Amino acid sequence: MAKAKASKKNGQAKAERAAAEGEQAAREAIGRSGQSGELPSAVSREAPPASSEAVHKSMVSNKRANTKPELLVRKRLREAGLTGYRLQWKVPGRPDVAWPGKRIALFVNGCFWHRCPHCNLPLPKSNVEYWHIKFERNVERDERNLAALRDMGWRVHVIWECQLKKKVIDDTFADLLPVLAEELGKELKAAEVSKPELPA
Repeated sequence: MAKAKASKKNGQAKAERAAAEGEQAAREAIGRSGQSGELPSAVSREAPPASSEAVHKSMVSNKRANTKPELLVRKRLREAGLTGYRLQWKVPGRPDVAWPGKRIALFVNGCFWHRCPHCNLPLPKSNVEYWHIKFERNVERDERNLAALRDMGWRVHVIWECQLKKKVIDDTFADLLPVLAEELGKELKAAEVSKPELPA
């Protein structure tokens, strides 16, 4: 029983040390960026209540992985013969698609959450201060993760959700697939043209 109590105390002490180290690392990172050593208030600030039930349902239904854009990208990669990738690989930013052996990362970013440079989306009209801080932090985090990956020798590609729309998706992949194939040292599969079905 005494051993169990001692083990529990050791576990609690380790957890407290880890939490303190994490907070210290965050303060140091902020210090390196030239800001004060205090953590931004938005770090601990809870999200404001949704302005309507529809907005609430929309926000709750957002997924972290296996979103429609990600599934579409992976389908195109498989069709092109660029397989052998891993999902949500455990490196900075957790790339949506990664080839760890070749150090190639592919992010599929949603335009709203990651603030697409092509779309120039407006801020939500309510709780503007909260959203401004949140989006700013998202963009800064993305930039840090991309820089960290590049510093580790990774080649990084980003596809934006708007680049997967019907009008531009073929152009997006016409640009991306040859680059990925070259980096991976693979041959692209010829695109199969689907033949229209004849009436019976």
